[in-house]
Amino acid sequence: MTERESRVERYFSWDPKHDDEFRSMIIGDRSIGGKGRSLLYGIRALRNTGEPDLMSVTMPRALFLGSDVFDDFIESLPERDELISNGTPDRIEGAFLKHPLSEVVVEKVRVFLSDMTDPVVVRSSSIQEDSLKYSFAGKYLSDFLGNFGILDDRTRAVCREIRRVYSRIYFPKALAYRSRHGIGDDSMGIIVMRVSGRWRGDLYYPTIGGVGFSRNYRRWTSRVAMEDGVVRFVFGLGTMSTKREYARTCSLTNPFLRPEGQDSYTILRHSQERFQAISRRLFEGASRERPDTLATLNVNDVWDDVFPWYREEMCQYAQLYRGDEGGGYFTSPNASPSGDRSVSRVCFTFEDFPKRHRKFFERMRRTLSVLEEAMGVPADIEFAYEPREEHLELIQARPLWAGSGVSSEALESIDRERIILKADRMVTNGSFRHIPSLVYVDHAVYGAARDFNDIARAVGAVNDRLKGERFIFVAPGRIGSSNPLLGVPVQYNELSNCCCMVEVGIPKMGYMPELSYGTHFFSDLEVDGVLYMPVFEGYQNNLFRQEWFDETPYEVGPHKAIRIYRGPFSVFTSGERNIGMVVTE
Repeated sequence: MTERESRVERYFSWDPKHDDEFRSMIIGDRSIGGKGRSLLYGIRALRNTGEPDLMSVTMPRALFLGSDVFDDFIESLPERDELISNGTPDRIEGAFLKHPLSEVVVEKVRVFLSDMTDPVVVRSSSIQEDSLKYSFAGKYLSDFLGNFGILDDRTRAVCREIRRVYSRIYFPKALAYRSRHGIGDDSMGIIVMRVSGRWRGDLYYPTIGGVGFSRNYRRWTSRVAMEDGVVRFVFGLGTMSTKREYARTCSLTNPFLRPEGQDSYTILRHSQERFQAISRRLFEGASRERPDTLATLNVNDVWDDVFPWYREEMCQYAQLYRGDEGGGYFTSPNASPSGDRSVSRVCFTFEDFPKRHRKFFERMRRTLSVLEEAMGVPADIEFAYEPREEHLELIQARPLWAGSGVSSEALESIDRERIILKADRMVTNGSFRHIPSLVYVDHAVYGAARDFNDIARAVGAVNDRLKGERFIFVAPGRIGSSNPLLGVPVQYNELSNCCCMVEVGIPKMGYMPELSYGTHFFSDLEVDGVLYMPVFEGYQNNLFRQEWFDETPYEVGPHKAIRIYRGPFSVFTSGERNIGMVVTE
């Protein structure tokens, strides 16, 4: 057994119930699931370094439920076999919500909440989650609760969410994922965790939340190496960093390099304006049955609520963009945004953050290096950070999966006349040959359309029609974006037969791919071995052969924006060399 294999074995065999620090946090005798075990293993690894900067990394206060608590719940569920075999999602959830948790579990939750009134999140932690091969990112459920009111109400709300998470094991999304990978049955652990952050007026959020990786498999420039690691972070709750929204991406060795470049207007278009927080106001106007307190806010709309808490340091996070005939420029955010939002807008560029907090990047790089060494594989984390106190909280730690690249010899042997798409940044590793179909969303038709969701569903219809047949998917902007103006809002399960996704950047139309490493969307791509490459029209070392798409015969799909080309095609991508190509055969 190699040293790496030995570390991996230790990682998977470690039991937090045998650790004096963690034993009292756990309810049950069996596994607390991959997400829970990985988080506690990461905290233990940092503690064991003896390094003050790493030993001071904390995790939010938490309670862990073992998978045997779930198994006991399922065993006592009335008519469970018929329900699980034939029930709809609504019926399954309804039955789970009617069935009570054991009094032991309810009392443990009550004690946990008795002296803690900050918001909480109830997170899935199934025994299959966060394995070396399957992340289950976004397949189950994590739900935020404001944790308002008297103790009995708060206890009931958390216990309700535990049962909602339990029900997701039998929802179509999870069943399809397990079936696709031949995983079989699953069992659910639960994490009840204090939400990282603090109250700032009526809003609760951390200053910074994000994701980090010990390896940078999607380098946007040769000036950074894969081993340098990378972080992707946002203002507010880190939930926005796991979606295809805007975030700041930094190499851990050169945090000043921006993937989008240094042009002010381009930075504006790639910078965060929306952030997420727990809202007391939402709770006051919500249904008490299950109040939704997670708010998505535009900083320009709530500037007066946010700015006073960061008066002297806001320039580290935000800038005020002012448009003019020369293309616009950034100024200090200390003046309130103008009423004319087309002229001036506040956005989170984090322009001064790398300069003022270099220690954060050094600390993050060391943290990820220790976790990679401890697990025996590259590491992936979620975190929250309060710069004023240099307080770093670890919210999740797990293995980071990646494929293998294409050899230099294979890339050099490709006939350049056959290349129809070429990328020079942020590509994944791998290759596919003899792909029978290429599905293309015409950026001109999509840009003029308003039925964006119809186009996305039509893509899903093509995917179903090509069942059992792999295809390459090419579309403008960000595939899977929740904002259709940024790209086609197709769901991941509507691309289940896709083996390679190509995002085409059309700057003049506002369609720009973005390094969304760490999002649930891209976690699925990694695990499923789906290749990815962004192509920027007009950029040096990029190729979008528009004439090939216009002159080659194609079939019109279920929507006029969709074209289906018959191949065969091949895809070659090398993260090491930052080269990706789609070629005709």
